[in-house]
Amino acid sequence: GLTGWISGFSEEEGTARPTTGGLRIGKAMPERKVSEPYDDRLEWDQDGQYYHYLTKWMHALNRVSRVTGSMIYNRWALELAKTAHERFTYNPGSGGRKRMYWKMSIDLSYPLVSSMGQHDPLDGYITYLQLQAAAAADVDERGRSVLRDEIAEMTSICEEQNWSTSDPLGIGGLLGDAFKIGQLIFRKNLDEIRLLEMLIDASLPSLETFAGQQPFQLPADHRLAFRELGLCIGLEAMDKLLLMMAENPDRFGRNILLANQVQSLRRYGSLIETIKSFWLNHSHPQVASWMAHQDINEVMLATSLAPDGYLIL
Repeated sequence: GLTGWISGFSEEEGTARPTTGGLRIGKAMPERKVSEPYDDRLEWDQDGQYYHYLTKWMHALNRVSRVTGSMIYNRWALELAKTAHERFTYNPGSGGRKRMYWKMSIDLSYPLVSSMGQHDPLDGYITYLQLQAAAAADVDERGRSVLRDEIAEMTSICEEQNWSTSDPLGIGGLLGDAFKIGQLIFRKNLDEIRLLEMLIDASLPSLETFAGQQPFQLPADHRLAFRELGLCIGLEAMDKLLLMMAENPDRFGRNILLANQVQSLRRYGSLIETIKSFWLNHSHPQVASWMAHQDINEVMLATSLAPDGYLIL
């Protein structure tokens, strides 16, 4: 099999800068070659790199920096952000603003899935802000913020996008992103109140639509645990967001509509226990839908039981 760093660095330089070439998914099947036909079913099991996995790694590295006090992990996250942004974004041949690929080859030389994930630009933008806030003292050779250009380009990609979704994992992501932005507004004085409003505006009707479908009446083998648990984790953030807003009116203004919308989201807080208790039932993790995604299901269940390590910046 292949050995060495994806970046092509020597062993010594690769060890010092392990994220510069990105991070492969680690699927059991090899990636699809350029000459091979696309198969929607097989692609899920084939290797490569996903942008939305890379943003999770950036977040994790940033959290390690904050917990340990060592900025080397945030710098690795910054290098990963620069690499991912350069390779996953592209100018469409028809002109217009940049777009993003959903999945790339392991060496990031060609796209495996050319469509753009609905929330990938949003995840990228917020994650870049998070990394930049932690690296305020870091500048490039011209004295500019390290991710200045990437943040500007992601702002453009995000324009006029619709964030509403019926996917519980996507809804949970919106709620988690709203709390991240709230923390950056509070702690770093970022001027992002409008983005916070947009995320809450998208989350409320999305959650109302999803809950109205009565998805929790389905048997375990017709449900995907990691998607429901993602919603659970996002809902855990709403109490924290509302408390932060109430205690810091100077940072958030006296936005009664926003506060009322967050209160409306909190009405769905009972779903947290509904979801967790269902998947903690010893019989449900034995069904095929759990076993097919066991690794991510276990990670998401553990995170839902102790969400602060993930949610709090």
